[in-house]
Amino acid sequence: MFKLVSLLLCMWIAVHLQGSLTSDSVSGNSGRLDRVENQMAVLQSQQSGGSGNFLNIGSKYFYIEENQKVNWHSALNICTNMGGHLADPENQQELNSILQRLIRGRHYWLGISDLANEGLFRAQNTGRRATFLKWVYGEPNNYGNYEHCVELKSQQNRPFLMNDAPCWLNSYFICETGAPNNDE
Repeated sequence: MFKLVSLLLCMWIAVHLQGSLTSDSVSGNSGRLDRVENQMAVLQSQQSGGSGNFLNIGSKYFYIEENQKVNWHSALNICTNMGGHLADPENQQELNSILQRLIRGRHYWLGISDLANEGLFRAQNTGRRATFLKWVYGEPNNYGNYEHCVELKSQQNRPFLMNDAPCWLNSYFICETGAPNNDE
């Protein structure tokens, strides 16, 4: 019940902030709005049972968000609050196990980016170079010089592969942890 009340309160605040923003105050309030949206996303994930729904896949546990789409930074926060991090598959076998649970036509954020150094894709969790990358043909291409976060995507009947995309896009996401978080 507390989570539902908190969620409703956050939603009211976000609606109020969005309605009260003028062109003069957008820059000053956008950071606060982003923080409120991040908290709303966390609460929505928890309300839908997110933090207790890690699935055992191989030697790790994964949570695959199926209800809400958020930007890459919000996905990072949600996974951290759930006791994990955005997933970064280590090999083809692990990726194949995850792919069996994804819905075709959707995009899913991974914990890999080249935000720190263009063209050098690092795992967000470790800060090290990503150990396994399986790109869509022609990717990564940093289209428009603003694609820095890695997603899994499928097109038509093609398999899920990795793509660099703008971090501000809203997509589903995959969290990873070494052990399940069943605090709920």
